[in-house]
Amino acid sequence: MTYKVLSLKWRPQVFSDIVGQDHVTKTLVNAFKKDRVAQGYIFTGPRGVGKTTTARILSMALNAEGGTRYDFDPNTTIAMEISQGRALDVLEIDGASNRGIEEIRNLREQIKFAPMVGQYKVIIIDEVHMLTNPAFNALLRTLEEPPAHGKFIFCTTDIHKVPATIISRCQRFDFNRIATDTIISRISYILEKEKIKADEDSLQTIARKADGSMRDGLSILDQVISFCGSDISYEQTVSALGIIPNDLYFDYTKALIDKNGTLMIEVLDRFGRYGVPASEVNNGIRNHLKNLLYSKITNGIDLLDMNKENKNLYLAHAADWDNRDLLRISQTVSDVATYINRSDDPYLLLEITALKLLEMDKSVSLDELFKSGSLHMDGNDQIIEKKKPETIDKNHSPNDLSKDSMDIEKKAPVDIVPEKIDETNNNIDSTDQEEDGNNNNSDSINELDIDEVQQKWKGFIEKVHIKKPSIASILDKSIPLRIENGLIIIQISGVLDFHLNMIENNTEVINDMLGSEFRSNIGFSIEKGSDEPTDNLDENKNMVSENIEKNEQLRDKIVDLFDGEIIT
Repeated sequence: MTYKVLSLKWRPQVFSDIVGQDHVTKTLVNAFKKDRVAQGYIFTGPRGVGKTTTARILSMALNAEGGTRYDFDPNTTIAMEISQGRALDVLEIDGASNRGIEEIRNLREQIKFAPMVGQYKVIIIDEVHMLTNPAFNALLRTLEEPPAHGKFIFCTTDIHKVPATIISRCQRFDFNRIATDTIISRISYILEKEKIKADEDSLQTIARKADGSMRDGLSILDQVISFCGSDISYEQTVSALGIIPNDLYFDYTKALIDKNGTLMIEVLDRFGRYGVPASEVNNGIRNHLKNLLYSKITNGIDLLDMNKENKNLYLAHAADWDNRDLLRISQTVSDVATYINRSDDPYLLLEITALKLLEMDKSVSLDELFKSGSLHMDGNDQIIEKKKPETIDKNHSPNDLSKDSMDIEKKAPVDIVPEKIDETNNNIDSTDQEEDGNNNNSDSINELDIDEVQQKWKGFIEKVHIKKPSIASILDKSIPLRIENGLIIIQISGVLDFHLNMIENNTEVINDMLGSEFRSNIGFSIEKGSDEPTDNLDENKNMVSENIEKNEQLRDKIVDLFDGEIIT
């Protein structure tokens, strides 16, 4: 007996056998129940998702024994003839090889004749987008007003190439890529019927390799069974399909995070031994990095098609990574994907990219570096350290400095919220309260300097404008001068006393926003300037500008020191 491949042996024969396309089958079944079957249908979607199969099942239902019905018997003679492509009343042609106007004219003539066995004359055109424009034009009139016994079913993988005049005369059904879980469920059912064992990892691998196509999934399963026999294991599946195992991708990223050049060279050598094209290896790395990024997102791991064991493995591995580093590496790998196929030596490009990634330093947030106060510039524009309890040793190398900078970055600043003192509590000495309050205020203020306030002042005013536009318009004419006794001394020039009263009436609001902006319980005090801009004010503005320029110089020095790049 001739062997029948699984994709044909297990091809759906009734509507209930079709998986992953419930929106299509339910609509068609309801159309039969309510006697609302259209004269033309067009099925569109990726390859191997059930378009042609659905067209044949629809033809069986139209020409079922005993009359049109959706719950027909697939074992009847006429149903089997349609399934095998031998029915006289169902004409199935390939649009790619019968694309001319003459073939369409022949179909128009044939559909005029009454069916010989069933109730309907059904014409199925597969890959209908391959027809020529004259052929489409010849089809229009007949499609719009077919004979009572005529039905048209078109299938295509490229709906955009089908003229809108054709689509408008048909009911359109969009077939989706079949979910990985659905493919696994169907394959498991078939393996159970075939009395073949397979582990979960093998099923996952086959389903992902199918890429949403049930037909491809069954073809791949056929190949694996031929290699493995009646007991399918993950190692054999990977070997049979020439797929790179996930462990190798984990070794790749482990070599990156550990800066282990020896391990990286070993991994690259193992990539080459599989004989997989370099572009596919690069795509596998991109997908692996995507999985790591998903694992860093809250509940993102649930979006990945993999078993629980692999999910836990990704969660554990992702914990060692910073999101910014993963994004930078992903961008580099994605850039390579655009031109790796055009390279004279794709594997050499893959190897050079990996070595480049090994030299990539960890991301350092300049904002956090500035806020930490660990670095500043001396009079000779040299980067030096500030002597604080947690600072960077002057004798450290640039690499050590990078690590310390990362430690600084990871320490999130703590918001200091002023506690509300219960004035009615007689058990607390008022003098102690006052002293404690002064100490707390002093500690929080020590975290600020006037340079930082001046640099961020414009941004602070913009935030005030969102909440209090009238207050922001007054603060536009202000400049922070200094910090004294826990207060930012603000000079406001060119305003009326009325405007100053508005500021004082909104002191609480401004204090709250100052605390939010500078993460401190700092307050403010107003120092009125002249009604007209003064030289003093201009000097202050120049001072702010000089401070900003100084910080920009510091930033450039840091970037040069670490041979880094600024990520915006």
